[in-house]
Amino acid sequence: MRSRDSRQPPARDLFTRARLVRGWTQTEMARRIRDRSQQRGRPLLTGRDGVSHWERGREPDRPTRLVIADVLGIPPAAVDARPWPQWLAEDLLQRPHHRPWTRLAALDALTGLAESAATMDTTRRELVLIAGGTLTATLLAWITADPAAAGQMTTGATIGEAAVARVETHAAALRHTDDTDGGAAVLDETSSALSLVAGLIRTRSYTNQHGARLYAVASDLARQRAAAMLDVHSECADAVFDTALRTARIAGDNELGANVLNFWTVSAYNTGRYADAEAMASAGLAAVRGHATPRVEAMLTSRRARARAHLGDARCWQDFDHAEALLAEAEGHYDPDWAYWFDEAELLGARASSHRDMGQPEPAATGFAQVRDLIAPTHVRTTALYTARQADALLDHGDIDRACAVADHALDLTATISSHRSTGPLLDLADRLAPYQTTSAVRDFRERVRAVLAA
Repeated sequence: MRSRDSRQPPARDLFTRARLVRGWTQTEMARRIRDRSQQRGRPLLTGRDGVSHWERGREPDRPTRLVIADVLGIPPAAVDARPWPQWLAEDLLQRPHHRPWTRLAALDALTGLAESAATMDTTRRELVLIAGGTLTATLLAWITADPAAAGQMTTGATIGEAAVARVETHAAALRHTDDTDGGAAVLDETSSALSLVAGLIRTRSYTNQHGARLYAVASDLARQRAAAMLDVHSECADAVFDTALRTARIAGDNELGANVLNFWTVSAYNTGRYADAEAMASAGLAAVRGHATPRVEAMLTSRRARARAHLGDARCWQDFDHAEALLAEAEGHYDPDWAYWFDEAELLGARASSHRDMGQPEPAATGFAQVRDLIAPTHVRTTALYTARQADALLDHGDIDRACAVADHALDLTATISSHRSTGPLLDLADRLAPYQTTSAVRDFRERVRAVLAA
């Protein structure tokens, strides 16, 4: 049985971020480690491959860890105080700027996000780390903050219903683009959309009602951008989610903020931050329980279940049962537009994924097969993801031929989308199939993967 951590190397989120926030390539990081080790009198021969191995989860030895800490400006005591890579959270460049939970601070965060998105400068502004105690403070502030109403901040020309409705329609359309095309198109589109909405809020006049709706659409666009960064770059864009959470709070929409936490949870547990993910989902549930539709509460409950499954916490099955009961009550309630995608297929997929993560391949494979029969045809990216996971579960169960057949179907689906979350598992599966190279189905699939994905 494989451990949960083998699926998502924990170093990916912290060590790689330390490099990216400085704008360094792997080669540059290796050079700086070599130079610093020479200065310390214990030369290392670290190259680009060494940095790549550490980013994929291999742990450097203690002398190397001390050099890395020196390069990043982290006190050496941190190296022994916490295991690798957790002590990398002490990297000051990954810490967020402190902002109060006010309307002005939310607009400042939104403006900064729009600027970085427009220039594709995602390193410093989007890849900060909000975890542990900082995350706890953020979640508490979101729940307790009482900012002023989202009224106008300028005396510019007044905008009305048509302009507000237009940006709302565009944000809604982007959600469906994500379903069919994957995250790359969303990253491109949210760049201009965020600039437009931030400009309207900053330079125009509007009623309190229209202001709230503008902040709400800004929150949804930021949330979509953060989710797309996971889909395309496998990054948990904490600063983007933080901006989405702040603007939802200014809009006075706790359900929308809970949806931000819903997707932040997914990004966190997909980058190895399981405890953070559970905290996010629990905070979202605490804020909306009894005040949201059954579908929204079921969505958040299933996300907490996924985080708990990654932690090996058997309470995940209680969460799934509760989410199923809530979803059974969903019909007849007026759900927010953004909740359309969470249905029986999604809940089954989450449960099957948890069986897989808990080392239970047979119920995982069965569950994923049920998802393929239920999922909407337009949800191509999600279908590809769950089909790839089904193939992985079949391999865990020892059914190699069926694993290859299902994986071939997943590979067909990836041809029409831009989603690393779907293609990455297929590359990993091809590696896992290497010991079975004598089987013709395995050879054929591995050759297809190399031709289609590794080019």
